[in-house]
Amino acid sequence: MKNRWETKTLGQICAVDWGNTDLTKSAYVEGGKFLAVSAAGCDGRIGHKEHAKHTPVLSAIGAQCGRMFLPEEDFTAIKNTITLTPRDGVCTGRFLYQLLTHVELPKRGAAQPFIAKGDIQKFAVPVPPLAEQQRIVGVLDEAFAGLATAQANAEKNLQNARALFESHLQSVFTQRGKGWKQKTLEEIATTFGRGKSKHRPRNAPQLYGGKYPFIQTGDIRNADHFITEYSQTYSEAGLAQSKLWPKGTICITIAANIAETAILTFEACFPDSVIGVVANPDEADIGFIEYLLQSFKVRIQAMGKGSAQANINMGTFENERFPFPPVTEQKKIVAKLDALATETQRLARLYEQKLAALAALKKSLLHQAFTGQL
Repeated sequence: MKNRWETKTLGQICAVDWGNTDLTKSAYVEGGKFLAVSAAGCDGRIGHKEHAKHTPVLSAIGAQCGRMFLPEEDFTAIKNTITLTPRDGVCTGRFLYQLLTHVELPKRGAAQPFIAKGDIQKFAVPVPPLAEQQRIVGVLDEAFAGLATAQANAEKNLQNARALFESHLQSVFTQRGKGWKQKTLEEIATTFGRGKSKHRPRNAPQLYGGKYPFIQTGDIRNADHFITEYSQTYSEAGLAQSKLWPKGTICITIAANIAETAILTFEACFPDSVIGVVANPDEADIGFIEYLLQSFKVRIQAMGKGSAQANINMGTFENERFPFPPVTEQKKIVAKLDALATETQRLARLYEQKLAALAALKKSLLHQAFTGQL
């Protein structure tokens, strides 16, 4: 640290208050009169103080434990928060807020993390003179404003890249040419049906740990057009009560993550919460079918809403008719969509790398600021 910087506890530089647990607002409102963080397990300690704007507030329990807020208006802090009111002449609220977003605050608990008031009061931090605090905050505010603009632009570009692919995908199946026919999936398949998992209970240990890939709905949801990995395998006993589907099978989820689709790149089993489609090459291209189902995903998902757990069934696909052009045209469409998907993925990686670099730069600036290097 630079000369004239001191190490002090938060209790020395600010008043540490619990939020008011008499008030019962259930969700935090940043920048309004009330600021609360919803979480179970508040211990009932009470602080009735009104606070001025730019007073740092710390989420003290639950999923948002350790998150900092800096309200832009006067407010009352409600339960599950700790308010840190700077002492006059010692530090400023904006400096303290930036400092505490940089450090790792002391947490307790595992399933339900929380921050104890006593731990916060004893927590030591570096404190420069007031003039230096104001200079640091000014530099950070200017830098972060530029970073926020760059981040917003990168996020918008990322959304635009994905929206462009989705728009082109939808146009393929809404602006059809001559020769397109409405067919069911069963009509274009050599095999069409649900996966099998006959044994009960489904989680019997003897069913697992063998050499046969066992694909679940989450594996399909996480795949990108093709299923290239899996998280579970069946044993010989598992295979005996299931079915091994061939490479190239199109998998469709009908429970939990409904209407997600992907193509197997290896032989695999899957449960009855997944439909398998083995395409008849004289009727349909497997890549075309998967893109087709992607374009109809929102419509199909809407059919499964209205219950505690969204689901659809075989009947949804047995009765639904989809547009199919001749196979030669299907292959041309797939080639164009593959090329566009590849470019979209390249742009997405580029923008995601930029967002990661911006986050790393912000972290580096904070580190420099509070180690006296800025």
